Amino acid sequence: MIEPPRLIAITDRSRATAERTLERFARLVNAARPGSVLLQLRDRELDVRERLAFGRRLKALALSAGQGLAVNDRLDLALLLAADAVHLAESSVSADDARRLLGADCFVTRACHEPAAAAGAGVDGWVLSPVLEERKGRPALGLGALSDLRTRWRATVQGFPEPALYALGGVGAELARACLEAGATGVAVMGAVLAVEDPLPLVAALDIVR
Repeated sequence: MIEPPRLIAITDRSRATAERTLERFARLVNAARPGSVLLQLRDRELDVRERLAFGRRLKALALSAGQGLAVNDRLDLALLLAADAVHLAESSVSADDARRLLGADCFVTRACHEPAAAAGAGVDGWVLSPVLEERKGRPALGLGALSDLRTRWRATVQGFPEPALYALGGVGAELARACLEAGATGVAVMGAVLAVEDPLPLVAALDIVR
């Protein structure tokens, strides 16, 4: 299994074209310490062939900078891309099933929209959202939800390593450090990389400057 990254950068075609995404991600991975960033292929609106082609470009970029690649929920694409990680939806297959296909070393995260829902074991990380900004009709949970999730997990699950925890939703350079201080292992972002010219403030806030 890869070491838990500090930053997960997620593709979002509604915010940036393929070329803009690769440009912004290249700046990010080259500014960050090797092994600290996971590039996550999402773009569910693309057909499978186009997503696979884009994923190959992301994989090459990640490899060139010593970073990792994750795929959003599609285990077939993750397998074809030899991805380092897979991100599962709340209702997706179990982490064990994902590893049966992708290998025991695959880093598996799962989406979580309510701290009480993160009681199960098996994943390597939770992505809690939306933490700081309303998203898809869901109100922001607030920074307190990060420590709440950790407290609930420790109280209900024993005998398993504690998963990493990532804050998603409204997280930028100015609030990334606050997420870490509230209990997050790292942050997951879209606009904080795709919509800004310089990733260095975010990289610096997470203490992962190369």
